[in-house]
Order: sequence, then structure tokens, then C-alpha cells
Amino acid sequence: MTLKRNFSKQLEAFESRHVHMELGPAALYVESVKGCPFSCAMCHFKKSKPKNMSRALLEKIEPFFKDLEVMAIHGQGEPLLGDIEYFVEQSVKNDFVLHMNTTGFLLTKRTSDLLSSTRLSIRFSIHAGIAETYKRIMGHDLGRTKRNISYLVTRAKRSENGHDFWFSFIVMKENIDEIEEFLHLAQDCGVESVRFMRLIPNWQSVKGVRMKDRQFKFKYSEQFNRRVRGEFLRRLPAYQDLANKLGIKIEFGSIESHKGGQHPLREMMNSATAGLFGRGVFPLLGIPGSCLAPWFGQLVVNQKGDVRLCCATTHTLGNLKESTLPEIWNSNKMKAIRKAFAEGRNPKVCGYCKGFYFGNYPNNSFLGIPRQQREEV
Repeated sequence: MTLKRNFSKQLEAFESRHVHMELGPAALYVESVKGCPFSCAMCHFKKSKPKNMSRALLEKIEPFFKDLEVMAIHGQGEPLLGDIEYFVEQSVKNDFVLHMNTTGFLLTKRTSDLLSSTRLSIRFSIHAGIAETYKRIMGHDLGRTKRNISYLVTRAKRSENGHDFWFSFIVMKENIDEIEEFLHLAQDCGVESVRFMRLIPNWQSVKGVRMKDRQFKFKYSEQFNRRVRGEFLRRLPAYQDLANKLGIKIEFGSIESHKGGQHPLREMMNSATAGLFGRGVFPLLGIPGSCLAPWFGQLVVNQKGDVRLCCATTHTLGNLKESTLPEIWNSNKMKAIRKAFAEGRNPKVCGYCKGFYFGNYPNNSFLGIPRQQREEV
């Protein structure tokens, strides 16, 4: 694993709150696949036809791969359905971390061997601790998924490329009583990090989705509410004790960091109004904020060529069919966002987001910045 980049110039620009950036983004998220044929209960992309990002669009951003530290290839679908060979080739060639969020359903030995040649970071969506609940929520066989992940983790640990694996667990009524089993599952798979997430509502889950093949109805208000969140927080010290005994780290992304800060219905309304008017409505009053993304990057490129600020907002900065990536990175919209953060306030387009920090990036990225500096930002 190489450490050829120290990112001191980006860090200086962030600390000085420069509005114009001489350097391009170091983190880029691309919608490599849109759609997913699977049927995870909480996902609104379930049972949709997958479509890969066009090579023509990828060619527009390829010149900037050489300066990337992180490329994420997830967002609106299952990344393992995409052109994995292409992204692995680019990761190896340009020495960036290849990051993805996947269920692991489609992992094979061949795919795992290929992925192990990269600086790999994977967030596995597990969301259960026992096979029955996993089948009900995810629609698949937990034993098979466990074998898939275990092989990849073992294979990757034999390489010298560095890797970052963690399990993601969306806390809900359906699974809250099997978090201890979930922690043991992570240990069994050789995964040393877990993150507990809150359930994000969508129009389907708010109304209620009937999973006909599982005799199960998934409804947001039943699965995630104050009682469920409160029960998780009450039990969290016990989970932490068990995690420590198992050698598991509960990392940033824990639902604990969101307590008192959730506005799910307003966030849904923001998504809707952003699609219609280009911006959300809430919060009505300005809130303080700080974020690394406008300086280090977390730009999201979708299959239409739209470039968004980050994965936490639908705000569009421009389109690659009309502007280049450097033009968008230093556009008036981007400069206004940097200026707002420089003044210590959240831009309206960021809604209730509490900011993006080094803890949000893969653990095997930005290692050229000393840990103390990363933790102080």
C-alpha cells in the first residue's frame, strides 16, 4: 500500500476556508449502477432493472482519477452488478481506494480475488443477526452471504493493499433484539468494524410495503420511532461492552450520533421540493455547521451526468454534459456553499446534515494526514 499523497494543500484550504480551490476533489462518488433486482424491505430501489453508467460519461471524469483518494461506486443500486473489472483496473492504475456499499449477495471467489487487488473498502448491508430475520428483511440466505464475505475478507487480508471492511446495521423494531448476534456475526466473518444507522424513510415505507413472498409488511412508523431509538440507546453500553470483548469497533455512523437530530418527514419533504424547485424547504431557520466535503470532495455523479454536492443531499451543482468537472467544482454554487461554511453556518441546501468529516471516509483513506489532525478536524 502506498502513501504518496499527503493532502496538506487540501487541509490548508479547508482550515483557511478558501472559497476557490486550486486542487480538484479527492473523493468522488459515481452512480455505477442504477437499479437492483433484489427486494430488501427498506429500499425503494427494490426489484428494478439495473443499468450501468455509460463509458461516455466515465470518460469525462477519467482524467481526474489520478488525483483521487477515494472513489465510491454505490448509490442507487447494487455495485456488484456493474463493470467491476473497469473500476478495479482504474483503482489499481490510479492508486485510489475503491469503496462500495453492497449486500454481498453476488460475491464469488473470482470477484473477491479481483477486488483484493485494490485498496478496498466495503460497507456490507447486513441489518440482522439471525437467518430468519435476515431472510425477512433482506430476502436472502444469511449462511451464503456469510460464506461470501468470509472468503473475501480472508483473501483481502492476505494482500498488502490495505482494506477496510465494516458491517452496517439499520436499527429497527424487526431486528433490535438480535444486535448481540449481529456482533458475533461480524467477528465470525473477520470484520472488525460495525456502524449502527437509523432507518431513512421513503414514500413506500411511510405508506407501508407488503412483502408478499415473506408474509411481512414493512412500515416506517412501526419499524423506527422514538421507542425503538430510545431502546437502542438504553442498551448501547451493553453492546459496547460486548463489542470490546469481541474486538469489534463501533464506529462513526452510530445512531447515537443522531439522537435528538432526526427530522425524517421534513427530510422527505426536502427531497421532494428539491426535485421540483432545486432546493429543500427545511430547516426554516439557519443552523450552524462545518463540513470537509466542499474542500476534500464527496461529489456524486449520477447516470444523467448531474453532479451533486454529496450523498446526503439532492442539490445539483451542474451537469457534465454542459460543464467540466473543474468548472462545477469551482462554480458559483460551490463557492457559495464554501462561503456559508466559512461563516460557520449550514447552507440551506444541506438541510439537517451535521457535516462530513474524516470519520465518514473509508478508514484506509487519507492516511497521509496524521491521525491526530484527522481527529481534530
